[in-house]
Amino acid sequence: MKKNILIVDDDQRLRELLKDYLSEKKLEIYVCDDFSSAKEIITFLYFDLIILDRMMPSGDGIDLISYIKNQSNTPVIMLTAMGEDINKIDGLKTGADDYVAKPFEPEELYLRINKLLNIYDTINKQQIIISFGDYTFNTTTLNLKKNEDMIYLTEGENDLMLKLISKRNNIVLREELADSEYDETELRKIDVRITRLRQKIEINPKQPQYIKTIRGKGYKIICNKL
Repeated sequence: MKKNILIVDDDQRLRELLKDYLSEKKLEIYVCDDFSSAKEIITFLYFDLIILDRMMPSGDGIDLISYIKNQSNTPVIMLTAMGEDINKIDGLKTGADDYVAKPFEPEELYLRINKLLNIYDTINKQQIIISFGDYTFNTTTLNLKKNEDMIYLTEGENDLMLKLISKRNNIVLREELADSEYDETELRKIDVRITRLRQKIEINPKQPQYIKTIRGKGYKIICNKL
């Protein structure tokens, strides 16, 4: 089946060029020229990937990324003339999967599209739902639920959950949970993040049932047996 791709950009010439080029690559291409139209089409069509301009008359593409990621796990490529590192970082922090600065070669964009589609196909095939007590955590969508109620986790808390679940019912060293070089400051940040995560999950965070402290080593999450 052809992959459905949505291009959101107010540059008509660029939209037409990309539509023609990517259609030749056997992709099903849809286009729109503002964010309100994009939101509308996203509500009734499924897309395998979205290519999104950062700045348009209708607003900042970062806001649309947040909307997209709240609706689905669709990969997003930001396509923009704002090529400075700080703008790339803003986009990636908000949920963009890749960032291509204008001007660019269509072939480069196509290769990046293919790479993301392959990654997400693999992830979707490997989707795992882990349960502990009344909670479930989806490792693909990063949705944590208590029964049917959604529990909001920050990006850092999601990262912790993934690392704990990767070794469920076994110890994960504090050093493994650190985001970067693990000096004592970084390790204390992990302890604080664990405390905040427990406050969202545990009935009594000071006597946790699910995220256990292994003194002098790290933490482990106690999951239901599969």
